[in-house]
Amino acid sequence: MGLEVLASVPGRPQHRAYEAATEAASNPAGGRRAHVATYEGYCVKDREKVQFEGTVVELKNGRKAAQGICPKCGTKVMRILGKSDA
Repeated sequence: MGLEVLASVPGRPQHRAYEAATEAASNPAGGRRAHVATYEGYCVKDREKVQFEGTVVELKNGRKAAQGICPKCGTKVMRILGKSDA
């Protein structure tokens, strides 16, 4: 899928939301994580809207967001969800 691009830096822990997104992407068949759904978000690296499979995470300010991995380049993609989407 392109997870080789997202190799972590030795000695530096990954962010919890990133770990949740990568685990959900690698285990879509009913793991312990939140429900995986398809969302549309903007990839900053590709400069276009992309469809991605993501999980719902809670940001520091309490808002809900969908987070996943861009299918083209492998970078993290996020979409802030509205109150009705969460």
